[in-house]
Amino acid sequence: MQHNIPVPNPAIRDILRSAQMRSMMLEKAEIAQAIYRGIVAKRTGRLAQSARPETFIGGGQRDRWCSRLVVEASYAASHEFGHDDGNTNIGAAAHDLNQVLNALGTL
Repeated sequence: MQHNIPVPNPAIRDILRSAQMRSMMLEKAEIAQAIYRGIVAKRTGRLAQSARPETFIGGGQRDRWCSRLVVEASYAASHEFGHDDGNTNIGAAAHDLNQVLNALGTL
C-alpha cells in the first residue's frame, strides 16, 4: 500500500503545537502538582508550596508542548534524593516525584 504522507507531517505538527495540546499538558502537570502536594512531607509546608507546573516546547525535535513539575525549595534535592554530610547525619531519599509519576500512570 502506498501513501503520500509528507514527513514532517504539518497536520501532526500543528496538533502538537496547538493551544489545546498546551492546555492538556498543563492540566497533567497541575494534576501532578496536586498529587505531589498530597504526598510530600509537610513539616513547614514550603516544599509543597514551592511545587509549580509549567509548559514548554520540547521533545526530541523540539516540536511539541511538554510539561513538568518544578519544585524550587532550597532543600528539595536533598529531600528527594537523600543526603549524607560525611559524618553522622544521613537522610533517606523520599522519592516523592517517582510516586507522582507512578500515580499519574494509573490515571
